[in-house]
Amino acid sequence: MSIGNILRGLTAGIAVLGYVSLFLLLQVQAATVSALAGIAVLSTAALVIAGGRPAVRQLLGRGSSSQADTSGWWLARVEPALEDVWNTYADLVLTVGLWGISISSFGGLITYPGDDPPFGLAIVGFLSMVCGLISLGFLIDSRYE
Repeated sequence: MSIGNILRGLTAGIAVLGYVSLFLLLQVQAATVSALAGIAVLSTAALVIAGGRPAVRQLLGRGSSSQADTSGWWLARVEPALEDVWNTYADLVLTVGLWGISISSFGGLITYPGDDPPFGLAIVGFLSMVCGLISLGFLIDSRYE
């Protein structure tokens, strides 16, 4: 595997991790607007590096030749946009990143200074833990192909 493929896989994993975390944080409203904007910018930059203009067009719903191939949900369009550059390194970044988010969320709950910690952190922690375990299965499967 060439260095270019490794870097594209790493940036593809970062892009997916960023968009998934952005989605989770938007759902539970557990982050500030500036943090959400920063995650969105970094995720989009990683998407551009990994997949180029075609990946961005597909994420925006404009890259598919037929309307049947275009999902109405923006998060469902991330995977097809990066399918060509996805590899074991992307699986590795996604798995480790999701577990990192899970540990950080639970750490935030434990160290919360007030009496009533935000329930959204628990949801983000459990969802990212489960998604990390699912991603681990894909990582293990890709190692044996």
